[in-house]
Amino acid sequence: MDYTARLQRLQERMESQLFDGLVFGIGPNFRYFTGIPVNWRREAEPAEPEGLLVLGRGRSPQVITTPSFSELAEQSPVDIHVVDTQTEIVDLLRRFLPGRRIGIGPLLARDYLARLVHSTLPRPLIVDADGIGEELRYRKTDKEIAVLRRAAALCDQVMGDIMDQIRPGISQLELERMIAEMGCRSGAQDVSFSPTGGYVKSGTRPSDDPFVYPKDEPLVSGTSIAFDFGFVVDGYCSDFGRSFYCGPAPEHISGAYRALQESQGHLIRQMKPGRLLLRELFDVIEEALDERGFGDRLRARLPGRGLGHQIGVDLHENPRLGPDSDVTLQPGMVMALEPKLWLPGEYYLRVEDIVLITDDEPEVLTNFDRKVFELPLE
Repeated sequence: MDYTARLQRLQERMESQLFDGLVFGIGPNFRYFTGIPVNWRREAEPAEPEGLLVLGRGRSPQVITTPSFSELAEQSPVDIHVVDTQTEIVDLLRRFLPGRRIGIGPLLARDYLARLVHSTLPRPLIVDADGIGEELRYRKTDKEIAVLRRAAALCDQVMGDIMDQIRPGISQLELERMIAEMGCRSGAQDVSFSPTGGYVKSGTRPSDDPFVYPKDEPLVSGTSIAFDFGFVVDGYCSDFGRSFYCGPAPEHISGAYRALQESQGHLIRQMKPGRLLLRELFDVIEEALDERGFGDRLRARLPGRGLGHQIGVDLHENPRLGPDSDVTLQPGMVMALEPKLWLPGEYYLRVEDIVLITDDEPEVLTNFDRKVFELPLE
């Protein structure tokens, strides 16, 4: 990845928005702009971050880090400063932060960064700057897309492998553990989030929570399974979902899944650049499911009308696919579309695909067989 070019774009955006400087702690922006492969997804960032990316107007980018991160930081093209004390950090910030209008992020370390900047500059004006980095991550480069293709293909592979393990008697906990192990054995650095394979037994008492089936209880016939998992490959996330039914499925359940897959396909075919706003995507799939008689089941699970998110170095990237998003589809966007149908006490069905917006037709990066639903009993 060309981190120098990324930093140049960040510097230009910072100056165009009249910031005098930016300070980012550990998180997706730090990873995206520096190339330092820190593992920030699995644990909350410490109150005092172990790495800072610092940009000042008219100054070259700098990374300030603790000795524990210094070896990782050597992989970055940015100037690296290893420090042991907060006094050293403040001294460096005084060198690299001119002016007083300073943008900070991310949220986890905001209080610490605000105190740090206040101790560095006289009467600074501190502004939320998370959005600057996120906007520059909206559209993926060819190199990023190549990595995302690999991450998506790994989901398809693991879904195929896990099919051989789905049989009466296996628990959700066992399936979820297998998914993580299979992905990491096949080259993933990590899971994007804790995998799930949610069981819903048909004919159970309706509940406000779809997943009342105990995690350690064995799978029995007459149960739907909703998978949701993803992997981190070379710093980029995937997010994927399919559903299945253990044993012969009643028509109202098999028909629901068929309608969900058909409507997902219909939506994807409409996703051409400049044609739709992100907030309109829900309307398209809602109309398709209404025509098939399952729109109420979509609204039951997604009353907020959120349909998914962008994906990249972070799992859930902005802009989200929700009712407040007035962003137009643009080439290079990569998004996770995740509609669900829910009939309490009967089924919970989900499909999730990673879709790349191109100059012409959208490209679906996850391609596991959409027709597989009923799983034979052994």
